[in-house]
Amino acid sequence: MSVTITPISIKAADERGALHYFSTDRTGEFLLVYRKAGSISGNHYHKGSSAGKNPEDMLLVQGKAILQWKDMITNQAETVELVAPTRVLIQANVWHQMTATTDIVFVELNSLAEGSEDTYRL
Repeated sequence: MSVTITPISIKAADERGALHYFSTDRTGEFLLVYRKAGSISGNHYHKGSSAGKNPEDMLLVQGKAILQWKDMITNQAETVELVAPTRVLIQANVWHQMTATTDIVFVELNSLAEGSEDTYRL
């Protein structure tokens, strides 16, 4: 599958709020990103030379966004709405762009250097 979108299910909730779990085998620096409604992130693809981008692993933790993607090999394309909290895995050679429909917060499970070393624009 070119892109996998998985809601991050709630594990517990009380008057203080909610608790969600996720696990990863990745270590090192991660990106905590704040974007304003209407802003665009991505508009690129990765060839998979960086382990942190193969696949790209992102957690939308707050807000809503539209994710557009196109598999550069199969030409499969889709546009989906993301609603936090959700996890998105984007395989190599998949062009992707995310437009924030509200203010959003997301975490990318990779470093800035990993992204810049393996980022290509059309």
